[in-house]
Amino acid sequence: MVRSKLEKDLGSSLDITQAGIQRHSVFRPRTVVCERHELIRFGLKRVVSEVVEVVGEAADGMVATELIRRLRPDFVILDVDLDILNGVEVCRRISQELPNSNILILTDSYHATKYHNQLLRAGARGFCLKSSGPRTLFEAIEQTTRGLPYCDPKITQLVKQSPSTSLPNTSLTDREIEVLIRLDLRNKEIAEELDMKLRTVEKHIECILAKLKVPTRTAAALKAVQLGYVLLPKMPGRDPVTGVTHEQTVAELQAELAIANEHLKALLKQNQLLKEALNEKLRSPSPGSS
Repeated sequence: MVRSKLEKDLGSSLDITQAGIQRHSVFRPRTVVCERHELIRFGLKRVVSEVVEVVGEAADGMVATELIRRLRPDFVILDVDLDILNGVEVCRRISQELPNSNILILTDSYHATKYHNQLLRAGARGFCLKSSGPRTLFEAIEQTTRGLPYCDPKITQLVKQSPSTSLPNTSLTDREIEVLIRLDLRNKEIAEELDMKLRTVEKHIECILAKLKVPTRTAAALKAVQLGYVLLPKMPGRDPVTGVTHEQTVAELQAELAIANEHLKALLKQNQLLKEALNEKLRSPSPGSS
């Protein structure tokens, strides 16, 4: 069921979305792809090469940083979950050294919601989930390569949560809500993500406990869930047998379909060339014929 839906989505997205982008832009930005998983990286290159020129790839943050410094690309597709240097640090270094390199963060819900604000401050231009599919990815590429901000709607829904109407008398401020939905993080991590002083975070938590009339932050987190908030970072669902996240599985399936689509196009092209050669041979007069 999942595979058939992905096949349908991939086919329609490649036919419609890519054609739309190509009509509007002849420019093919020189691009570096930074993704630790080989299969996903391989499939990703196959998909995005329709609209960008992939000039380099990397599997860890240190290699990615050095490669981008050397190649000076127009566009970078960057995962957060990288070895040696994570995507936040890579983004920060590249934005400082090459401010004109538009950076699209392509990651999972967990990393997108844990580091969203830090990535924005580090210079990220766009955000997209690996599991969102080609249509959303091409929309993100089109916006980001033009220097415009883009955020996958699924990410926006999580990091920009609206005040709950279930408890109108709590009067939580927007800043307190930002802290409330991150109570599963340590205070230091909340401070880093929201760019606050540690003492300010502690004061916000004190106000939250008082307004929600609960004794502990754990109780406040439970209350937040009851009110309809989603606690961040968004924890991934996992296969109980393999332990692989559902988002990872979807991203791998999309990569496999992209690779299969590339092979199919190559076979169709080869078939067309054979037909043309056969037709040419049939039209040519045989030796000795009058």
